[in-house]
Amino acid sequence: MLTALLLSLVVALLLTWPVRALAFRIGAVAAPGGRRIHQKPTAQAGGLAIYAGFWLAVFVQAKPLPPEFPGVFWGSLLLLGICLADDIRNLPAVPRLAGQVLVAAIAFWGGVRIEGFTSPLSLLGTYQYVNLGILSAPVTVVWIMAMINAINWLDGLDGLVAGVAALAGLTIMAGAWSGSAPVFIGVAAAAVAGSCLGFLPFNFNPARIFMGDTGAMFLGYILACISVLGPFKSTTAIALFVPLLVLGVPIFDTVTGIIRRLAAGKSPLAADRGHIHHRLLDRGLSTRQAVLFIYALTGLLCGLALELWRA
Repeated sequence: MLTALLLSLVVALLLTWPVRALAFRIGAVAAPGGRRIHQKPTAQAGGLAIYAGFWLAVFVQAKPLPPEFPGVFWGSLLLLGICLADDIRNLPAVPRLAGQVLVAAIAFWGGVRIEGFTSPLSLLGTYQYVNLGILSAPVTVVWIMAMINAINWLDGLDGLVAGVAALAGLTIMAGAWSGSAPVFIGVAAAAVAGSCLGFLPFNFNPARIFMGDTGAMFLGYILACISVLGPFKSTTAIALFVPLLVLGVPIFDTVTGIIRRLAAGKSPLAADRGHIHHRLLDRGLSTRQAVLFIYALTGLLCGLALELWRA
């Protein structure tokens, strides 16, 4: 796992600057203005470096590959194409959502499935397992899509998503290292953490490149798949809470955002400045202070998740 962490880190570190040059050449550039707080045109699609670092580490270290691997890989490749087009052309919401449904369906077809879960009521007495049956497909697809968008919506400040995803990856890696998940999950989680840490020096405030949808949606997709194949597979009564805590900040931000927009009579997909990072800025925190605050909150939740997972 440590080898996967280091390999993905080095690959992302070495590729980020060339990817930055490529982004300017192909027009994957974020212009200032609107809800964006940066002051000059900035290259995006930095997720290409994260993607390369992740998969190279997985291919080299995750032997043998699990039967779910093809579905996860081909889904990620399709998502990469959609997100790269979005980073260049700014695709409308409907094609993006349709693509996400297809990507999640590919992962489900490949074996990434929430087939059931241990009821939290098991903590009170008799063990209970809830089998989803035919609901497995829609629940899995909704979970993957929710995580894709949750991580993407969180991507509003320099270095925020890279740091949060790295902490999530390190937590799942640690859980797998303790024997609480298959080795493949630990390697994949280590590759998430490493590729994000390799990208972070170029992305932390002031960012010289953004990961764009190419990075944020990919990380949401991979973390969703890893959580299904790892923590969700556990038969302990607290298994349901582990991924919800590890990804607690983006989940909370997404749920409250949807409720806020619906209450205001707006589309749940409408963009606004009500996300947690915007609220911290409005309270007077600097970009770095807001990002570090969310890092700390994520770290606390990840620590709690790890303790529950090992229990």
